[in-house]
Amino acid sequence: MKSILGSIWKWVGGVSSISSIVGLVIAFISEKNAVIISLVVFCIVLLTILVGVCVTLHRLLRQNFPEPYEKISSFYEFRSDDGQKSVFEVYRLIQSKRALLTHIEYKFKWSGTRPPAIISNSQKLDSPVFSKDPNVWDTCVIHFKTPLTYNESTVVHIRTENDDYDGKAGPFISTKLDSPIRIMQYKVLLSYKPDNYTQKAIYERKPLEVDTDAQWEYLESVEFDSRYKQYQHVAVSPEPGFIYRLRWDK
Repeated sequence: MKSILGSIWKWVGGVSSISSIVGLVIAFISEKNAVIISLVVFCIVLLTILVGVCVTLHRLLRQNFPEPYEKISSFYEFRSDDGQKSVFEVYRLIQSKRALLTHIEYKFKWSGTRPPAIISNSQKLDSPVFSKDPNVWDTCVIHFKTPLTYNESTVVHIRTENDDYDGKAGPFISTKLDSPIRIMQYKVLLSYKPDNYTQKAIYERKPLEVDTDAQWEYLESVEFDSRYKQYQHVAVSPEPGFIYRLRWDK
């Protein structure tokens, strides 16, 4: 609080100095013009103080929260009925750490040849930017219908429709985790698998700065639910600084 008041007081001090000079000028002009100048100066003073408060709060928020929002939980679902066409959906609960948050950047990567169609049922999306480099994430800017204020939460939704027509897409869900999160939940529904299919999926991770696939660290195996033909896995408070991946056999 002392830091906030100190920063704001600098703005008030500057305004006070200017007001003193204006007051001296007013003493030598007519009463009518003095009233007009006083009103104008008063409005400018209020606006300057308001700007000072906003700038100070913006700086403090950036110092305490480098990221514009906090990740609370993420739910990932992959569905495929034939092993070629699939749908991937993300529901992410986030909390704003800015005075006013109007949009965020979403990073993703489809490993197939044909770029996926990307939509949202809750937010407005800019046209995605796809990179031909397999080690560079594709990006899409997500705009909120109503801007989020500090500590306000919302659910972000992303849906991609994919077509692995040439069979080059990898059978996995990967998540880049560069900041803490409380829960990540994965669900993979593969209705085309035979009734006797029991192959386990692998949950693994690698450091963010590593580009090669040789550095994946095995974490655990995930059973296949043959009744519902799905994998399901929940990670509680995973360590940030890694890319996490749930991988299964195609």
